[in-house]
Amino acid sequence: MRRLVLMLALWPSVVAAEEPWRGLTGPEITTALSERVLQYADGTRQDFMADGRTLYGEESWGSWRVEGDEYCSVWPPSDRWACYSVEIRGLELRFTDGGEPSVGRYVDLN
Repeated sequence: MRRLVLMLALWPSVVAAEEPWRGLTGPEITTALSERVLQYADGTRQDFMADGRTLYGEESWGSWRVEGDEYCSVWPPSDRWACYSVEIRGLELRFTDGGEPSVGRYVDLN
């Protein structure tokens, strides 16, 4: 059911592939990431579990949460949370912290 809700939320973006990036709110970020899998340009996948765990690649476990309207993550051994704004366009999510953005594409919705 959640997959259907997400696909319906994304439908306008899917129809217009050249649509500009649209910023997500905190609740939208939670919906966009919970139980989802993204793949980045270098082929690395990231799984986002609903309980706040995240797996980047095959062995790098971290934690994620939403603070306000930002996605935040922490990767041990660090205890510093890094936060990013999140935008969506079609099946792509763009994470930006003021530097070079990182873009992931849903692989579980293709």
